Amino acid sequence: MHMKKRSQFWSCRYTKLLLLLILLSSICAGCLVQDPLEARAEKLVGSLGDEDKDVASASTNALIDIGGPAVTPLIEALKDENPQARSYAALALGEIRDKKAVEPLIEVLDDPSPEVRMNAAYSLGEIGDLKAVEPLIELLKDENGEVVRLTVIALGLLKDPRATEPICEVMDRDDARIRHEDNPDIRQQAVYALAEIGDPGCIDTLLGLLDDKELGYSAANTLGNFKSEDIFEKVTKKLRNSNPTVRTNAIAVFESNRDPAVVPLLIKMLDDKVPEVRKDATFTLGFFKEPEQVAQSEKPLINALGDSNPEVQEGAARSLGRLGSKEAIPSLEGLLQSKNKNLQVAAIEALGDIGDPESVDALIATLEDEDWFVRENIVDSLVEIGDSRAIEPLISLLEDEKYKVRRSAAEGLGKFGDRKAVEPLLKALETEREEEVRRSEVMALGKLGGQQAMEGLSRISTDPDEYKNVRSNAEKALVILKGGGTVNASSFY
Repeated sequence: MHMKKRSQFWSCRYTKLLLLLILLSSICAGCLVQDPLEARAEKLVGSLGDEDKDVASASTNALIDIGGPAVTPLIEALKDENPQARSYAALALGEIRDKKAVEPLIEVLDDPSPEVRMNAAYSLGEIGDLKAVEPLIELLKDENGEVVRLTVIALGLLKDPRATEPICEVMDRDDARIRHEDNPDIRQQAVYALAEIGDPGCIDTLLGLLDDKELGYSAANTLGNFKSEDIFEKVTKKLRNSNPTVRTNAIAVFESNRDPAVVPLLIKMLDDKVPEVRKDATFTLGFFKEPEQVAQSEKPLINALGDSNPEVQEGAARSLGRLGSKEAIPSLEGLLQSKNKNLQVAAIEALGDIGDPESVDALIATLEDEDWFVRENIVDSLVEIGDSRAIEPLISLLEDEKYKVRRSAAEGLGKFGDRKAVEPLLKALETEREEEVRRSEVMALGKLGGQQAMEGLSRISTDPDEYKNVRSNAEKALVILKGGGTVNASSFY
């Protein structure tokens, strides 16, 4: 039996639920002097070892809901001769999180059943009492890999630096790479736990993982939490490593770390011979937004838009968008006709992020593109820029062949707030059949307001053939408008 989440407990059939209800109601007359919840808990504990796992799981869930009054009988159940009962009891105590359970749970860390040890370890992490740290460190020596994995998680939850070195050592176990069902392996879980603990003592271990294609990126993200001259020197040294995997993961450290001193080094890496390294360098430079940092990286990033690799170009485009580079607008406009759709969309989104009206005409011209996803992204960028020249093109898109484009156009017209869109929106509602689009058109009418919009909303709100959700949104908008209020996106939720 593996550890279960509470969401899995209520998967039993109706007959089994009925059986549990009978159990809950069968408290003897002699229990009337006892706390009713304690009496119920004692009855439920008796079902933790039931052969029918659905009944046992449902009983566990009920005990968790009872909470404090169930703690004493659950502690007693840790001594039950049935390992399933002990395991479920250990799990329930962790969910209840009463510190009275700490010592009893520590005592069962040497239980002969792996499932009991596993659930006891995890529950100690959930309860959060530091008395459990040393016993859990000792449990890392367990021969069962899944017990070790859950123990690592528990130590991460406790966040005690005493566990740093033992967790680092666990990654060298022979079974550390074995996955259990869909769970991460021990090594991956160890990296997560080290991130939770946040002790610099793990830095050298994490640096050693930067060449690992599976764990390198996670290790890099954890390393990014540490800021010191020492960590800077050690990671920048990795930027010169002959292994491209190490170089890309070293760049990822600074994606999290954001140490401005790395900007010149990242710029140099735009000339790396490996496209993956260049791509990551371009992308990471987009997170350094201070004026002096932008002054260093803007021109090199614009040059990277001409890289031979489309992914490098895409990374540069997205970074220039995040940096708000107006100097990049002509180069980005040149990518609007790219045959590479990812690059084309990146350029569109970057121009929207920059938000300069200079790019409006080029974006409108690209609305002729045959790819609906491109058209949809152009709508979003035009709305971000907010130039009124986009209103007429958006009105035209209310007749687009793709419903997602029509929906985006309607939403955009609502955001622009120009009431000349009211009549086209009402006309579009006469023929529109897609519920999502109709809903967006109604929401846009609510935002635009005015007498003509209110009359249209009134008709929709009383139309028995209208989609229920659309009719409801029309009603909500009308109530607000009639009361003199302003409709916004939150008005419909």
